[in-house]
Amino acid sequence: MIAGGMFTRIPQTVVRLVGVIALMCACVARAGGEPASPAAGCDAPRWPHFDRVLLLERTAETSANVSIGDLAGKGDPDLVLAKGRHWPLVSRVLLNDGHGRFPVAHDLASTPYRSYSAVLADLTGGGSLDVVLGNDAPDPKVVYLNDGKGNFRLGSAFGRPEWPTRNVAVADLNADGLPDIIVANRYPDQTGSNYVCLNRGGGRFDADCSAFSHESATTITPGDFSGAGHIDLAVPNRDGGQSYVYVNDGHAQFPRRIPFGPPDATIRVAAAADLTGSGRLDIVAIDEKRGTFIYFNQSGGGFSPPLQLGDAKATPYALAVGDLNRDGKIDVVVGYIKAPSIVYFNQGDGHRFAPVRFGDGQGATYGIAIGDLDRDGWPDIAVARSGAPNAVYFSSGVPPCRR
Repeated sequence: MIAGGMFTRIPQTVVRLVGVIALMCACVARAGGEPASPAAGCDAPRWPHFDRVLLLERTAETSANVSIGDLAGKGDPDLVLAKGRHWPLVSRVLLNDGHGRFPVAHDLASTPYRSYSAVLADLTGGGSLDVVLGNDAPDPKVVYLNDGKGNFRLGSAFGRPEWPTRNVAVADLNADGLPDIIVANRYPDQTGSNYVCLNRGGGRFDADCSAFSHESATTITPGDFSGAGHIDLAVPNRDGGQSYVYVNDGHAQFPRRIPFGPPDATIRVAAAADLTGSGRLDIVAIDEKRGTFIYFNQSGGGFSPPLQLGDAKATPYALAVGDLNRDGKIDVVVGYIKAPSIVYFNQGDGHRFAPVRFGDGQGATYGIAIGDLDRDGWPDIAVARSGAPNAVYFSSGVPPCRR
């Protein structure tokens, strides 16, 4: 799977979850503290590092996110950089030469937008990855359709220009085989709504979207958290309220919700992954005021008390999950403000992690995507930053053991 600052592909694996909601407790455990020191011998754990860097641009703009996918139909992982946030900019398409270099780059479109995310999905069923732009007000929220060679034309709009949209996500919510759009809107006064915009066929959407939650949100994470075989939606509260998983009835209706995290959360991003191998999707969340936490999906229902990942010395701002050392366990990548990013390598049970730092700690990391960009078999990390150039950090792979 290729992962973006948010998932560009939503796994369809059915997981199981039954029972009641677990109560939160006041105590917090910690996992993954200081960086792991190099271990001697062949029996000690060894982790990839990410020391080889490719700057994608010379300038430092207000980038917001990065996504990875084969845009040109050549089998190579390309990049889309979402730019703007509160200030209109043009997002960029970077085409891979097959070796982790991006000699061909062009604007996604001629119109500058206040973009927070550029999510990749085949919206039309034509076999090419299209782009869904999540744009802040007063810009329209729009879809760009791929010609199969990495060139894009304006397609449908969705939702309403006045929405204070941050990130969008894509998943098939009503099981009709068409990817739908989930819109996260940030209302600090908690008076607004988040929406589901259904695909009408052929990648066509309209303003007739359905409100399903009223939390102030900057991301919404799709996944089958309940184990019923439908895509549920995890809505982390960004501005001092309770976060919830909204349970899908299979028809893109969400009649039930399950709380997770503190009642006064300030979560910017959440991700879904089975960290323990239980077959259930857990939630990783970065709280701007508290740090990074894992909420385990419990067999009896609900989510566990928080397990803290690392410490709160730096402010976490971006998040991605994926298997970066190819051991079959899902690892966690966290980007920070004015501090190096960290890969937390899962040591097997989802409760112990080995941290490996990377990057120069410049600017603010806004978005992270994971993919094998140089085709060497090891996942690399693309980073969208504000106040520093966007970059790719290539994996060293696990070093060979020499006895």
